[in-house]
Amino acid sequence: MAQQVELATAEARSPMRDARGTGAPVRAKSTRSAKRQVFTVVVALLYALGVIVGLLYLVNSAAYQSTDDAFIDGHIIPVSAKVAGRVQTVYVVDNQTVKKGDLVAELDSRDFDAATRQKGAALQSSKAQAEAAQAALKEAIAHVKTTEATVESDQATAAADAAQNEKAQSDFKRYEDLFRTKVVSPQDVDQYRATAKSAQATLDAANKKVLSDQALVNEARAQVDAYAGLVDSVNAQIHESDANLATAQLNQSYTAIQAPESGWVTKKSIEPGEYVQAGQNLFALVPKDVWVTANFKEDQIPRMRPGQRVEIAVDALHGQKFKGHVDSIQAGSGARFSLLPPENATGNYVKVVQRVPVKILFDQPINTEAGLPLGPGESVVPSVEVSSPEYSPVAVAITFLVLAVGIFFILHRGLAPKPKGAEVPIPD
Repeated sequence: MAQQVELATAEARSPMRDARGTGAPVRAKSTRSAKRQVFTVVVALLYALGVIVGLLYLVNSAAYQSTDDAFIDGHIIPVSAKVAGRVQTVYVVDNQTVKKGDLVAELDSRDFDAATRQKGAALQSSKAQAEAAQAALKEAIAHVKTTEATVESDQATAAADAAQNEKAQSDFKRYEDLFRTKVVSPQDVDQYRATAKSAQATLDAANKKVLSDQALVNEARAQVDAYAGLVDSVNAQIHESDANLATAQLNQSYTAIQAPESGWVTKKSIEPGEYVQAGQNLFALVPKDVWVTANFKEDQIPRMRPGQRVEIAVDALHGQKFKGHVDSIQAGSGARFSLLPPENATGNYVKVVQRVPVKILFDQPINTEAGLPLGPGESVVPSVEVSSPEYSPVAVAITFLVLAVGIFFILHRGLAPKPKGAEVPIPD
Protein backbone atom coordinates (compact mmCIF):
# COMPACT_ATOMS: atom_id res chain seq x y z
CA MET A 1 0.00 0.00 0.00
CA ALA A 2 2.85 2.34 0.93
CA GLN A 3 4.49 1.60 -2.35
CA GLN A 4 1.35 2.59 -4.26
CA VAL A 5 1.19 5.92 -2.44
CA GLU A 6 4.83 6.68 -3.12
CA LEU A 7 4.35 5.69 -6.74
CA ALA A 8 1.37 8.01 -7.04
CA THR A 9 3.28 10.86 -5.44
CA ALA A 10 6.16 10.37 -7.77
CA GLU A 11 3.85 10.31 -10.74
CA ALA A 12 2.19 13.50 -9.58
CA ARG A 13 5.54 15.29 -9.31
CA SER A 14 6.79 13.92 -12.59
CA PRO A 15 6.53 16.43 -15.44
CA MET A 16 6.39 13.55 -17.82
CA ARG A 17 3.20 12.46 -16.14
CA ASP A 18 1.66 15.89 -16.58
CA ALA A 19 2.67 16.10 -20.20
CA ARG A 20 2.17 12.56 -21.36
CA GLY A 21 -0.44 11.16 -19.03
CA THR A 22 -4.14 11.84 -18.85
CA GLY A 23 -3.71 15.51 -17.59
CA ALA A 24 -6.97 15.46 -15.54
CA PRO A 25 -5.52 17.09 -12.36
CA VAL A 26 -4.06 20.00 -14.34
CA ARG A 27 -7.33 20.70 -16.13
CA ALA A 28 -9.30 20.62 -12.86
CA LYS A 29 -6.90 23.07 -11.28
CA SER A 30 -7.16 25.44 -14.25
CA THR A 31 -10.97 25.31 -14.13
CA ARG A 32 -11.08 26.10 -10.43
CA SER A 33 -8.66 28.98 -10.90
CA ALA A 34 -10.75 30.49 -13.69
CA LYS A 35 -13.95 30.24 -11.64
CA ARG A 36 -12.20 31.83 -8.71
CA GLN A 37 -11.03 34.72 -10.85
CA VAL A 38 -14.53 35.27 -12.24
CA PHE A 39 -16.00 35.14 -8.75
CA THR A 40 -13.43 37.62 -7.51
CA VAL A 41 -14.18 40.06 -10.33
CA VAL A 42 -17.93 39.76 -9.69
CA VAL A 43 -17.42 40.41 -5.98
CA ALA A 44 -15.28 43.46 -6.80
CA LEU A 45 -17.94 44.83 -9.14
CA LEU A 46 -20.68 44.25 -6.59
CA TYR A 47 -18.57 45.96 -3.97
CA ALA A 48 -18.01 48.96 -6.25
CA LEU A 49 -21.70 49.08 -7.10
CA GLY A 50 -22.64 48.95 -3.43
CA VAL A 51 -20.29 51.79 -2.53
CA ILE A 52 -21.61 53.96 -5.39
CA VAL A 53 -25.25 53.19 -4.53
CA GLY A 54 -24.53 54.02 -0.90
CA LEU A 55 -23.04 57.37 -1.90
CA LEU A 56 -26.03 58.17 -4.10
CA TYR A 57 -28.43 57.18 -1.34
CA LEU A 58 -26.71 59.38 1.20
CA VAL A 59 -26.65 62.35 -1.17
CA ASN A 60 -30.27 61.92 -2.28
CA SER A 61 -31.53 61.30 1.24
CA ALA A 62 -30.03 64.62 2.23
CA ALA A 63 -31.66 66.40 -0.75
CA TYR A 64 -35.16 64.85 -0.44
CA GLN A 65 -37.63 64.50 2.41
CA SER A 66 -40.29 61.83 2.04
CA THR A 67 -43.15 60.36 4.07
CA ASP A 68 -45.79 57.70 3.65
CA ASP A 69 -48.15 59.50 6.05
CA ALA A 70 -49.73 61.44 3.20
CA PHE A 71 -53.13 61.37 1.57
CA ILE A 72 -55.03 63.01 -1.24
CA ASP A 73 -57.29 65.72 0.11
CA GLY A 74 -60.07 67.80 -1.39
CA HIS A 75 -63.37 69.52 -0.76
CA ILE A 76 -66.45 67.37 -0.22
CA ILE A 77 -69.47 69.46 -1.21
CA PRO A 78 -72.83 68.34 0.20
CA VAL A 79 -75.65 68.85 -2.30
CA SER A 80 -78.93 69.53 -0.51
CA ALA A 81 -82.48 70.51 -1.38
CA LYS A 82 -83.27 74.20 -0.91
CA VAL A 83 -87.03 73.60 -0.75
CA ALA A 84 -89.16 70.78 0.57
CA GLY A 85 -90.87 68.54 -1.95
CA ARG A 86 -91.27 65.09 -3.43
CA VAL A 87 -88.47 63.78 -5.64
CA GLN A 88 -89.74 63.36 -9.16
CA THR A 89 -86.62 62.36 -11.12
CA VAL A 90 -83.01 61.50 -10.28
CA TYR A 91 -80.61 61.87 -13.20
CA VAL A 92 -77.36 60.59 -11.64
CA VAL A 93 -75.99 57.41 -10.10
CA ASP A 94 -73.19 56.77 -7.64
CA ASN A 95 -69.67 57.70 -8.81
CA GLN A 96 -70.95 59.40 -11.96
CA THR A 97 -69.00 62.35 -13.35
CA VAL A 98 -70.98 65.59 -13.64
CA LYS A 99 -70.19 69.10 -14.77
CA LYS A 100 -71.05 72.34 -13.04
CA GLY A 101 -74.66 73.26 -13.78
CA ASP A 102 -75.76 69.75 -14.83
CA LEU A 103 -79.28 68.77 -13.76
CA VAL A 104 -78.90 66.00 -11.17
CA ALA A 105 -82.40 65.74 -9.67
CA GLU A 106 -85.83 67.31 -9.97
CA LEU A 107 -88.63 67.83 -7.44
CA ASP A 108 -92.37 67.97 -8.12
CA SER A 109 -92.93 71.61 -9.07
CA ARG A 110 -96.74 71.80 -9.32
CA ASP A 111 -97.21 73.49 -5.94
CA PHE A 112 -94.48 75.98 -6.76
CA ASP A 113 -95.99 76.66 -10.20
CA ALA A 114 -99.34 77.48 -8.57
CA ALA A 115 -97.67 79.74 -6.02
CA THR A 116 -95.84 81.55 -8.82
CA ARG A 117 -99.09 82.15 -10.71
CA GLN A 118 -100.77 83.40 -7.52
CA LYS A 119 -97.98 85.86 -6.78
CA GLY A 120 -98.04 87.02 -10.39
CA ALA A 121 -101.77 87.72 -10.18
CA ALA A 122 -101.26 89.65 -6.94
CA LEU A 123 -98.63 91.75 -8.66
CA GLN A 124 -100.95 92.56 -11.55
CA SER A 125 -103.71 93.54 -9.09
CA SER A 126 -101.33 95.86 -7.26
CA LYS A 127 -100.31 97.45 -10.53
CA ALA A 128 -103.98 98.04 -11.44
CA GLN A 129 -104.60 99.66 -8.06
CA ALA A 130 -101.56 101.82 -8.59
CA GLU A 131 -102.86 102.99 -11.96
CA ALA A 132 -106.25 103.86 -10.44
CA ALA A 133 -104.64 105.72 -7.55
CA GLN A 134 -102.39 107.59 -9.94
CA ALA A 135 -105.39 108.64 -12.04
CA ALA A 136 -107.26 109.83 -8.95
CA LEU A 137 -104.19 111.75 -7.86
CA LYS A 138 -103.98 113.49 -11.22
CA GLU A 139 -107.71 114.39 -11.03
CA ALA A 140 -107.27 115.78 -7.52
CA ILE A 141 -104.31 117.87 -8.64
CA ALA A 142 -106.39 119.25 -11.52
CA HIS A 143 -109.24 120.07 -9.11
CA VAL A 144 -106.80 121.94 -6.87
CA LYS A 145 -105.65 124.01 -9.81
CA THR A 146 -109.29 124.79 -10.76
CA THR A 147 -110.26 125.85 -7.26
CA GLU A 148 -107.12 127.93 -6.91
CA ALA A 149 -108.03 129.73 -10.15
CA THR A 150 -111.53 130.35 -8.79
CA VAL A 151 -110.09 131.76 -5.58
CA GLU A 152 -107.86 134.10 -7.56
CA SER A 153 -110.89 135.30 -9.56
CA ASP A 154 -112.92 135.80 -6.39
CA GLN A 155 -110.08 137.73 -4.81
CA ALA A 156 -109.97 140.04 -7.83
CA THR A 157 -113.73 140.58 -7.60
CA ALA A 158 -113.49 141.25 -3.89
CA ALA A 159 -110.76 143.78 -4.51
CA ALA A 160 -112.93 145.60 -7.06
CA ASP A 161 -115.91 145.50 -4.68
CA ALA A 162 -113.72 146.90 -1.92
CA ALA A 163 -112.79 149.82 -4.15
CA GLN A 164 -116.46 150.47 -4.98
CA ASN A 165 -117.39 150.21 -1.33
CA GLU A 166 -114.67 152.65 -0.34
CA LYS A 167 -115.94 155.20 -2.93
CA ALA A 168 -119.54 154.72 -1.85
CA GLN A 169 -118.67 155.19 1.82
CA SER A 170 -116.65 158.32 0.97
CA ASP A 171 -119.53 159.80 -1.08
CA PHE A 172 -122.02 159.06 1.68
CA LYS A 173 -119.86 160.76 4.28
CA ARG A 174 -119.32 163.77 2.08
CA TYR A 175 -123.07 164.20 1.36
CA GLU A 176 -123.82 163.68 5.01
CA ASP A 177 -121.51 166.59 5.88
CA LEU A 178 -123.12 168.75 3.17
CA PHE A 179 -126.54 167.94 4.58
CA ARG A 180 -125.54 169.34 7.93
CA THR A 181 -124.67 172.64 6.24
CA LYS A 182 -127.99 172.58 4.39
CA VAL A 183 -126.27 172.34 1.01
CA VAL A 184 -127.94 169.12 -0.19
CA SER A 185 -131.38 167.71 0.30
CA PRO A 186 -132.22 164.76 2.54
CA GLN A 187 -133.11 162.72 -0.53
CA ASP A 188 -129.56 162.97 -1.81
CA VAL A 189 -128.19 161.82 1.53
CA ASP A 190 -130.57 158.86 1.59
CA GLN A 191 -129.56 157.87 -1.94
CA TYR A 192 -125.83 157.82 -1.10
CA ARG A 193 -126.55 156.01 2.16
CA ALA A 194 -128.29 153.23 0.21
CA THR A 195 -125.46 153.10 -2.30
CA ALA A 196 -122.91 152.74 0.53
CA LYS A 197 -124.89 149.94 2.16
CA SER A 198 -125.18 148.10 -1.17
CA ALA A 199 -121.44 148.38 -1.81
CA GLN A 200 -120.69 147.09 1.68
CA ALA A 201 -123.01 144.13 1.18
CA THR A 202 -121.42 143.33 -2.18
CA LEU A 203 -117.96 143.44 -0.59
CA ASP A 204 -119.03 141.17 2.25
CA ALA A 205 -120.46 138.65 -0.22
CA ALA A 206 -117.26 138.70 -2.28
CA ASN A 207 -115.15 138.10 0.82
CA LYS A 208 -117.35 135.20 1.89
CA LYS A 209 -117.02 133.63 -1.56
CA VAL A 210 -113.24 133.97 -1.36
CA LEU A 211 -113.24 132.17 1.99
CA SER A 212 -115.55 129.46 0.65
CA ASP A 213 -113.44 128.84 -2.42
CA GLN A 214 -110.28 128.85 -0.27
CA ALA A 215 -111.84 126.07 1.82
CA LEU A 216 -112.47 124.14 -1.39
CA VAL A 217 -108.81 124.60 -2.31
CA ASN A 218 -107.73 123.27 1.07
CA GLU A 219 -110.07 120.30 0.68
CA ALA A 220 -108.71 119.59 -2.80
CA ARG A 221 -105.16 119.77 -1.51
CA ALA A 222 -106.07 117.33 1.26
CA GLN A 223 -107.44 114.98 -1.38
CA VAL A 224 -104.16 115.30 -3.29
CA ASP A 225 -102.23 114.37 -0.17
CA ALA A 226 -104.54 111.42 0.44
CA TYR A 227 -104.22 110.13 -3.10
CA ALA A 228 -100.45 110.65 -2.99
CA GLY A 229 -100.32 108.51 0.16
CA LEU A 230 -102.49 105.92 -1.56
CA VAL A 231 -100.14 105.89 -4.54
CA ASP A 232 -97.16 105.39 -2.23
CA SER A 233 -98.98 102.58 -0.42
CA VAL A 234 -99.92 100.86 -3.66
CA ASN A 235 -96.37 101.24 -4.97
CA ALA A 236 -95.13 99.59 -1.79
CA GLN A 237 -97.61 96.78 -2.43
CA ILE A 238 -96.22 96.49 -5.94
CA HIS A 239 -92.69 96.13 -4.59
CA GLU A 240 -93.89 93.57 -2.06
CA SER A 241 -95.80 91.64 -4.70
CA ASP A 242 -92.80 91.80 -7.01
CA ALA A 243 -90.57 90.44 -4.23
CA ASN A 244 -93.09 87.69 -3.47
CA LEU A 245 -93.20 86.76 -7.14
CA ALA A 246 -89.39 86.68 -7.31
CA THR A 247 -89.30 84.45 -4.22
CA ALA A 248 -91.90 82.14 -5.72
CA GLN A 249 -89.99 81.96 -8.99
CA LEU A 250 -86.76 81.31 -7.09
CA ASN A 251 -88.38 78.49 -5.11
CA GLN A 252 -89.77 77.16 -8.36
CA SER A 253 -86.26 77.12 -9.84
CA TYR A 254 -84.97 75.27 -6.75
CA THR A 255 -87.03 72.25 -7.77
CA ALA A 256 -84.40 71.67 -10.48
CA ILE A 257 -81.32 70.66 -8.47
CA GLN A 258 -78.06 71.39 -10.28
CA ALA A 259 -74.46 70.38 -9.60
CA PRO A 260 -72.65 73.29 -7.89
CA GLU A 261 -69.24 72.10 -9.14
CA SER A 262 -67.73 69.59 -11.54
CA GLY A 263 -66.78 66.29 -9.96
CA TRP A 264 -67.97 62.84 -8.94
CA VAL A 265 -71.28 61.98 -7.31
CA THR A 266 -70.87 60.03 -4.06
CA LYS A 267 -73.11 58.90 -1.17
CA LYS A 268 -76.35 59.27 -3.15
CA SER A 269 -79.23 58.91 -0.71
CA ILE A 270 -82.37 59.79 -2.69
CA GLU A 271 -84.71 57.91 -4.97
CA PRO A 272 -87.77 59.03 -6.96
CA GLY A 273 -90.88 59.28 -4.81
CA GLU A 274 -89.12 60.25 -1.58
CA TYR A 275 -90.13 63.42 0.23
CA VAL A 276 -87.19 65.62 1.17
CA GLN A 277 -86.98 68.59 3.50
CA ALA A 278 -85.26 71.88 2.85
CA GLY A 279 -81.59 71.52 3.73
CA GLN A 280 -81.60 67.72 3.58
CA ASN A 281 -78.43 66.28 2.02
CA LEU A 282 -79.13 64.37 -1.17
CA PHE A 283 -75.59 63.32 -2.09
CA ALA A 284 -72.00 64.49 -1.85
CA LEU A 285 -69.95 65.91 -4.70
CA VAL A 286 -66.18 65.46 -4.84
CA PRO A 287 -64.60 68.06 -7.16
CA LYS A 288 -61.69 67.18 -9.42
CA ASP A 289 -59.54 69.86 -7.82
CA VAL A 290 -57.58 67.84 -5.25
CA TRP A 291 -54.29 68.25 -3.42
CA VAL A 292 -52.06 66.31 -1.05
CA THR A 293 -51.88 66.70 2.71
CA ALA A 294 -48.58 65.21 3.86
CA ASN A 295 -47.81 64.84 7.56
CA PHE A 296 -44.04 65.25 7.83
CA LYS A 297 -42.09 64.81 11.03
CA GLU A 298 -41.20 68.08 12.67
CA ASP A 299 -37.48 67.47 12.12
CA GLN A 300 -38.15 67.24 8.36
CA ILE A 301 -39.76 70.68 8.19
CA PRO A 302 -36.87 73.16 8.74
CA ARG A 303 -35.63 73.06 5.13
CA MET A 304 -39.05 73.00 3.49
CA ARG A 305 -40.31 76.12 1.76
CA PRO A 306 -43.38 76.93 -0.36
CA GLY A 307 -42.66 76.42 -4.04
CA GLN A 308 -40.24 73.49 -3.66
CA ARG A 309 -40.70 70.70 -6.19
CA VAL A 310 -42.38 67.48 -5.13
CA GLU A 311 -42.62 64.05 -6.72
CA ILE A 312 -45.84 62.28 -5.74
CA ALA A 313 -46.24 58.50 -6.04
CA VAL A 314 -49.89 57.38 -5.96
CA ASP A 315 -50.53 53.96 -4.41
CA ALA A 316 -53.83 53.50 -6.24
CA LEU A 317 -51.99 53.80 -9.57
CA HIS A 318 -49.24 51.30 -8.72
CA GLY A 319 -46.82 54.04 -7.75
CA GLN A 320 -47.41 56.25 -10.79
CA LYS A 321 -45.64 59.54 -10.16
CA PHE A 322 -46.90 63.08 -10.61
CA LYS A 323 -45.19 66.43 -10.33
CA GLY A 324 -46.21 68.98 -7.73
CA HIS A 325 -44.97 71.73 -5.45
CA VAL A 326 -45.26 72.73 -1.81
CA ASP A 327 -48.11 75.21 -1.36
CA SER A 328 -48.03 75.92 2.37
CA ILE A 329 -46.99 74.57 5.76
CA GLN A 330 -49.42 74.54 8.65
CA ALA A 331 -48.52 76.74 11.61
CA GLY A 332 -48.69 74.00 14.23
CA SER A 333 -48.77 70.25 14.57
CA GLY A 334 -51.72 68.21 13.45
CA ALA A 335 -52.31 66.87 16.96
CA ARG A 336 -52.83 70.39 18.29
CA PHE A 337 -55.76 70.97 15.93
CA SER A 338 -57.38 67.58 16.54
CA LEU A 339 -60.75 67.15 18.24
CA LEU A 340 -59.04 66.21 21.51
CA PRO A 341 -55.65 67.97 21.63
CA PRO A 342 -53.08 66.38 23.94
CA GLU A 343 -52.62 67.78 27.44
CA ASN A 344 -48.98 67.38 28.45
CA ALA A 345 -49.22 68.97 31.89
CA THR A 346 -51.17 66.15 33.55
CA GLY A 347 -48.30 64.05 34.89
CA ASN A 348 -46.42 61.40 32.94
CA TYR A 349 -44.96 62.73 29.72
CA VAL A 350 -43.48 60.78 26.84
CA LYS A 351 -41.93 62.79 24.06
CA VAL A 352 -43.34 61.86 20.67
CA VAL A 353 -42.17 63.26 17.36
CA GLN A 354 -44.97 65.49 16.13
CA ARG A 355 -46.34 65.59 12.60
CA VAL A 356 -46.85 68.86 10.73
CA PRO A 357 -49.34 68.93 7.82
CA VAL A 358 -47.92 70.24 4.54
CA LYS A 359 -50.22 71.14 1.64
CA ILE A 360 -48.90 70.02 -1.76
CA LEU A 361 -50.52 71.01 -5.05
CA PHE A 362 -50.32 69.10 -8.33
CA ASP A 363 -48.67 71.00 -11.17
CA GLN A 364 -51.11 69.54 -13.70
CA PRO A 365 -54.62 68.12 -13.34
CA ILE A 366 -54.55 64.41 -12.56
CA ASN A 367 -55.58 62.46 -15.64
CA THR A 368 -55.33 58.69 -15.61
CA GLU A 369 -55.58 56.40 -18.60
CA ALA A 370 -58.27 54.28 -16.97
CA GLY A 371 -60.16 57.33 -15.78
CA LEU A 372 -59.76 56.26 -12.17
CA PRO A 373 -60.92 59.12 -9.94
CA LEU A 374 -58.46 60.12 -7.26
CA GLY A 375 -60.37 61.39 -4.28
CA PRO A 376 -59.79 62.36 -0.66
CA GLY A 377 -58.27 59.71 1.58
CA GLU A 378 -56.16 57.80 -0.95
CA SER A 379 -52.56 57.16 0.05
CA VAL A 380 -49.59 58.77 -1.68
CA VAL A 381 -45.86 59.04 -1.02
CA PRO A 382 -44.51 62.56 -1.67
CA SER A 383 -40.81 63.34 -1.92
CA VAL A 384 -39.96 67.00 -1.43
CA GLU A 385 -36.76 68.29 -3.01
CA VAL A 386 -35.53 70.46 -0.15
CA SER A 387 -32.17 71.09 -1.90
CA SER A 388 -30.33 70.11 -5.08
CA PRO A 389 -28.16 66.98 -4.76
CA GLU A 390 -24.59 68.09 -4.05
CA TYR A 391 -21.58 65.80 -4.41
CA SER A 392 -18.90 67.07 -2.06
CA PRO A 393 -15.32 66.65 -3.40
CA VAL A 394 -14.33 65.18 -0.04
CA ALA A 395 -17.15 62.64 -0.20
CA VAL A 396 -16.23 61.73 -3.77
CA ALA A 397 -12.54 61.37 -2.82
CA ILE A 398 -13.39 59.18 0.16
CA THR A 399 -15.67 57.08 -2.02
CA PHE A 400 -12.96 56.49 -4.61
CA LEU A 401 -10.45 55.72 -1.85
CA VAL A 402 -12.80 53.16 -0.32
CA LEU A 403 -13.44 51.74 -3.79
CA ALA A 404 -9.73 51.49 -4.60
CA VAL A 405 -8.73 49.93 -1.28
CA GLY A 406 -11.61 47.50 -1.26
CA ILE A 407 -11.17 46.39 -4.84
CA PHE A 408 -7.41 46.04 -4.30
CA PHE A 409 -7.86 43.74 -1.34
CA ILE A 410 -10.58 41.74 -3.08
CA LEU A 411 -8.52 41.27 -6.21
CA HIS A 412 -5.35 40.62 -4.23
CA ARG A 413 -6.97 37.94 -2.14
CA GLY A 414 -8.95 36.47 -4.98
CA LEU A 415 -6.39 36.52 -7.78
CA ALA A 416 -3.20 35.81 -5.80
CA PRO A 417 -1.75 32.31 -6.66
CA LYS A 418 -1.95 29.64 -4.01
CA PRO A 419 1.31 28.13 -2.67
CA LYS A 420 2.45 25.10 -4.57
CA GLY A 421 1.80 21.75 -2.97
CA ALA A 422 1.25 18.13 -3.78
CA GLU A 423 -2.07 17.26 -5.19
CA VAL A 424 -2.95 13.62 -4.84
CA PRO A 425 -5.48 12.50 -7.33
CA ILE A 426 -8.18 10.27 -6.05
CA PRO A 427 -7.98 6.96 -7.84
CA ASP A 428 -11.02 5.82 -9.77
